[in-house]
Amino acid sequence: MDIIIALVFVSLTLVIAGLVFFFSRLVEGDFEHGERLSLLPLEDDDGMDNDNSDMLDSNSENGPAAAPPAENGG
Repeated sequence: MDIIIALVFVSLTLVIAGLVFFFSRLVEGDFEHGERLSLLPLEDDDGMDNDNSDMLDSNSENGPAAAPPAENGG
């Protein structure tokens, strides 16, 4: 019978510790960090150099690519 009382005491202690930790993290705003990270790829990177723009500029000097000939299938 003593072991049941000890198990209940330990279980309640763990539950209370978990709730205290959860609410302390909720107040500090740690869970909002995940929302910010999930939206981060949607932001424009103004400061980064775009390496693809050099390739586009070099292709534009040669003119637009020729369109394939249209088939006149009666």
